[in-house]
Amino acid sequence: MKLRTQILLFFFAFALTPLLIAVVINLPLVLERMDLFYQKAHLQNLRADFRDLDQHLASRHEMVRLLAKLPEPGAVLGQKGEENSSDNIDLARTRYLQWINQILREQLDIVQIVFLDQQGDEKFWLDRNLEDQSWRPTIQRPTRASPELIKAASQIDPGGVLVSALSVNPEAGALDPRHFMNLRLITPIFGHDSKQAIGAVMLTIDVGGIARSYRNTFWVNSDGRFLEIPDPNAQTGNAFERYPGLASLFTEQKPALWKGANQQIMWVPMFRTEQAQSLWVGRLVDPSPIAEFRWTLTLRVLSIVFLLMFATWLASRWLAKRAERLSRELIDGIQKILENEEHVAFNWKGPQELKRLGANLSRLAEEHGRASRELRVHARELEESNRYKSQFLANISHELKTPLNSILLLSKLLANAKQGLTEDQLKQAKVINEAGADLQALIDNILDLSRIEARRTPLNPETVQITPLLQSLKELIQPQFDAKGLVLTLHINDKAPQQITTDPDKLRQIIKNFLSNAVKFTAQGEVSIQLDPAAENRDFVLQISVTDSGIGIPVEKHEEIFEAFKQADGATNRRYGGTGLGLTISRQLARLLGGDITLHSTPGQGSQFSLLLPQELPTQTENAESIRLESKRPSITAEIEPTTNQYLGNHPLLVVDANLKNLLQLTPMLEQSGLRVTAAEDDNEALEAMAEEKFALALIDITLPCDNCCDTIRTIKQAQQIPVIAMISGENDETMEKCLAAGADALLQKPINTGQLNGLLLQFLPSEAVETE
Repeated sequence: MKLRTQILLFFFAFALTPLLIAVVINLPLVLERMDLFYQKAHLQNLRADFRDLDQHLASRHEMVRLLAKLPEPGAVLGQKGEENSSDNIDLARTRYLQWINQILREQLDIVQIVFLDQQGDEKFWLDRNLEDQSWRPTIQRPTRASPELIKAASQIDPGGVLVSALSVNPEAGALDPRHFMNLRLITPIFGHDSKQAIGAVMLTIDVGGIARSYRNTFWVNSDGRFLEIPDPNAQTGNAFERYPGLASLFTEQKPALWKGANQQIMWVPMFRTEQAQSLWVGRLVDPSPIAEFRWTLTLRVLSIVFLLMFATWLASRWLAKRAERLSRELIDGIQKILENEEHVAFNWKGPQELKRLGANLSRLAEEHGRASRELRVHARELEESNRYKSQFLANISHELKTPLNSILLLSKLLANAKQGLTEDQLKQAKVINEAGADLQALIDNILDLSRIEARRTPLNPETVQITPLLQSLKELIQPQFDAKGLVLTLHINDKAPQQITTDPDKLRQIIKNFLSNAVKFTAQGEVSIQLDPAAENRDFVLQISVTDSGIGIPVEKHEEIFEAFKQADGATNRRYGGTGLGLTISRQLARLLGGDITLHSTPGQGSQFSLLLPQELPTQTENAESIRLESKRPSITAEIEPTTNQYLGNHPLLVVDANLKNLLQLTPMLEQSGLRVTAAEDDNEALEAMAEEKFALALIDITLPCDNCCDTIRTIKQAQQIPVIAMISGENDETMEKCLAAGADALLQKPINTGQLNGLLLQFLPSEAVETE
């Protein structure tokens, strides 16, 4: 398929798809909502027809309350004692009957009044005469209300009215249509001085007239039987048989629309009968108006969609042609630039943005050709430089190690041969030996890292027993933990593999680096070595973890500590020493072994370094790509562990010097004397260090020429009132006067004489804290 066709189809589909989706989703919803609105309108009309019943009931509530306040005389006189004879009661009832005929003559829906005593028995009742509509007492006892209704009426407050469920009595309706469908309203009667009901009054309301007045209304019981209304035009039989599916609608007990082949009927559960059944009311619904509206709306929507489709097609076709032309010019131009490094000009017309894009592409093509030529030259230079670097590292390793081995050997002999040497000279010999050992380890680690980056690190795969290897490492490094009072434990998971094929020396070096960091950065608590199977990782089979309770590492620094010459922060570097090479070498060695290193740490809660390894050592080609990516990071130097011999006391000492070489020479010398050295590059780092710790003394390197070099002395003196020793190279009276004026307590000429330095330290350090060997 051509690009033009693809672009055309894309634009057409992109523009048309939302429209079609909107129509498909919304049109059925709109039509459905219109049906619902139409049905709700019919439902409201149906309920409005029966709203008269609610109005009747509201007015009849007031009427039954009036009769409760003015009850029949027997209910009142019977409570006053024996002096009230039956003649007096009859006379009073005759007058009461006249009063009832006056106030209830026009209320034709009230067909019966019944007064009940305290036990709920009928004591006096009046019926409306069918012929002249007058009220008369009758001999025939009225139909008794349900005991639950009478009992509930005796417990309500004065003025309260209870309405019974609808009473449907076809037999009574055959004799008197007014008693076919009735509601009863009942309220308690209270005496003038009595807080307890002395009886109740109950009105019987004829609601059957509603059923007879609505000719187009169906009345159906919950079981499907048509209500036998005393009307020759009333429906008879079973509605469930006449209207299939109506039974399922009735079970939901809510208004519903029944749809048949030629008609629709709205059904509403309007009343609740005394038989605990719902009396449903049905009304015919004419579907023709809504059907006509649905068809008209659908036709108009489809017409609009068709016109929009045609307009979208024309716009998409024009855009596709223009995009095809631009893409052809762009592809041809880029091909010329990449293959022939030609200078191509994109002179596009149209919007301002398109013109700017063409101008930028033209300039980019020109710069690409020039950059390609320069890169080829630079690549050749880099290749030659890398060759010189490799040769230099190989040569410097021999040049450094040969004299360094002599220094180590002679300093060790001097330190052990006490004849003819003073005590200070013996100490200096030990310092030389230990500093040389640290320097040798530093050189070895740098060379290891260089060999790894050059992919010249040989691997010696062997079948390694993991548990014995970890136990030997634990025994080897245990003295360092004992010296700091730390607990070192080893835990072996039985489910972990006990042997793998890998390089044991590289594996031992990684775990040893983990343990060295753990003992360095843990002041108290414990460190544990844990062997477990690798969890949820198909590439690795085992996991060796070293967990400590040390200072921890912030989450944002987890990746940075694996980079060259990086630690968590400057304060960590100054306080604990080292330059972070161990973790970089460890990660690259792990990738050489086909594994990886993970870190989980929280500041103040410790760290966990985990080494993940496969079952077998991968091939060299697989490792090469991993190390090639890693080698792009700058390399870092090895970590130098402080010695534990104490001569001048375990005091914090601040050294301010921007020269790394001077720090590497001076720091081990001071640490051999038991001092805890914190290094700072300038006055800003010095202030940061002093904000974290109180120092006993400060050593400052004064670099010439000196303009503002003594300002750091003033900064330290203002921050902490501690002795300051200024180290000056050469004799410069003006500089010495500036340093003394700035607050320096002593001056020391460089190169540093160890005896002179120790003498000044003994002079200015607190005398009660100085320790001697």
